Amino acid sequence: MATTATERLREPVFAFDYVSDPAIAADVHAAYWDLKQNAPPVFWTPAHGGHWVVTSADAAIDVLRHPDRFSSKFLSIPPNPHQPRMIPESLDPPEHRPYRQLLRPFFESKAIEPLEPRIRDWAERLIDEVAAKGSCEFVDALGSRFPVSVFMELFGFPLDQFDTFRAIVVEYFSTAISDERRMALSMQILGTLSQLIEARRAEPKDDLVSTLIQTDFEGRKLAQDELISIGFLMFLAGLDTVVNALTFGMRHLAQDDALRTRMIEDPAAIPAIIDELMRRYTFVSTPRYIVQDTEIAGVKVYAGDSVLVPLHMVGWDEKLTECPAEVRLDRPTCRHAGFGSGIHTCLGIHLARLEMTIFYETWARKIGHFQTADDQTLRFRGGSVQALEALELEWETA
Repeated sequence: MATTATERLREPVFAFDYVSDPAIAADVHAAYWDLKQNAPPVFWTPAHGGHWVVTSADAAIDVLRHPDRFSSKFLSIPPNPHQPRMIPESLDPPEHRPYRQLLRPFFESKAIEPLEPRIRDWAERLIDEVAAKGSCEFVDALGSRFPVSVFMELFGFPLDQFDTFRAIVVEYFSTAISDERRMALSMQILGTLSQLIEARRAEPKDDLVSTLIQTDFEGRKLAQDELISIGFLMFLAGLDTVVNALTFGMRHLAQDDALRTRMIEDPAAIPAIIDELMRRYTFVSTPRYIVQDTEIAGVKVYAGDSVLVPLHMVGWDEKLTECPAEVRLDRPTCRHAGFGSGIHTCLGIHLARLEMTIFYETWARKIGHFQTADDQTLRFRGGSVQALEALELEWETA
């Protein structure tokens, strides 16, 4: 039986604003580390209408592995019933599985491997454009252009609209815009997707959207709204996530002489470097919607509430990782949830790893050592997907 409103004690209470806390704006990972150290494992914050937050790996994994209690139907806090559906990310079992199975073959390693020459070409071309300059603002010059160009070409988005699409995504994830503006951007994305789908129906090409249009799904073709929903998720994920992973990674490498030297001198270590940087600089806090009265780590939570799951906490747990604040390559295993956990583990994990491996290999070979520029004030973005908005880098030229 559900608990009545008068009996619903939401405690312990701890003040935290995952969108606009000043500590997040100053340094997002330092802010989440402080939360891990000083906040209760499960707590209620009054921010954004009130919601729960978990700060331990056990609690995070419990929420992520039990979609029967913690639903993905609303991927924002506070819940927005008008938010466009994102297949399969916003679906729960049993509806989730058929769509996941449909999309998985397109993102398995054997499907991604043939893309390597094209990805390498993009990395070579974009790094060549800045190599002789001795400096760049990484996010604009490389961090966004490399993975976004790869993804747009894979999915079928016209590359001549790169600047427009990237600007839409940056504004969409901004913590400064209103809900109304974010909804207007959503409608703009949906309109763009609808036009692309119609164009590929009329004239198929060698891209993912053309393939999805022709694919059989449970004895039928995908409907227009299903194609748009899948595309909406891929638009946001493909145009933002690898950007953030590379930018946080490059910031650390610029300051870690030993790890940077290892990357340059031992390219075979790059996949391990990527995993360790993803563990230390995880940048996603996943909302879940509570569908039944239950408990998280012994704390009573209630149907209709939301809970924020900072995925950082899995890789930062001392029981799973010795000295988790340190970036080290001598760990027997590198356990983290930087690519998600449970049924919603990132579909694009193999593509993301391949992109980052090729990028770091190419950077190490063409540029080598580098550092952050002096006198820059770093700007961090909060929210469910965190970002470093700009990063000035410098290096010596021949």
